[in-house]
Amino acid sequence: KSDIGLLIDYAVPHGHTGLRQWIARRKHSFELTVDPQQILITDSATQSIDLIFRLLLQPGDVILIDDPCYFNFQALIQAHQLKAVAIPFTAQGPNIERFKQALQLKPKIYLTNSGIHNPTGAGLSIQTAFQIAKLAEQADLVIIEDDIFSDFEYQAAPRYAALAGFERVIQIGSFTKTISAAVRCGYIIASHHQIDRLIDLRIA
Repeated sequence: KSDIGLLIDYAVPHGHTGLRQWIARRKHSFELTVDPQQILITDSATQSIDLIFRLLLQPGDVILIDDPCYFNFQALIQAHQLKAVAIPFTAQGPNIERFKQALQLKPKIYLTNSGIHNPTGAGLSIQTAFQIAKLAEQADLVIIEDDIFSDFEYQAAPRYAALAGFERVIQIGSFTKTISAAVRCGYIIASHHQIDRLIDLRIA
């Protein structure tokens, strides 16, 4: 009966249940408690960002990115007609003073890497992460935390999601860099409400 169901029923809208349960367990090592219902399986990290941009942003909105940042972020920003403000990324994380100054422009999102930064390879200190999370909360800024390189860390860097929670942070990842470029599989972790909205958007 279950085999027939796989052929004739709609798939679970969140994505493969077993995979979501594994991702949730994996996040325990980063001091994150995640309900599998907070996870949406996507085709890639790039698709994850595209969905989030579609949900939260309008053309002309201001977002913050790291300088330097992953080149594909720039392509997505251009496709969505957003205004990007680059924040210098140091050995400890984003430059705090430049981040504070950029908040005067009323950005809606800060798109960044957690763990190993791409392309600098730098880490994020707990002091910087705490300050950025606090500033983001004060400015009503959503942090998109790209966790794509987490499996390459020797020592885990702090995660914005652990400091600020999934009401303030949306975390994305994929398996393209760790397993194979041929594995087109990513995920989004967010609040239950945001995941429900992202599911509706993806189905649409």
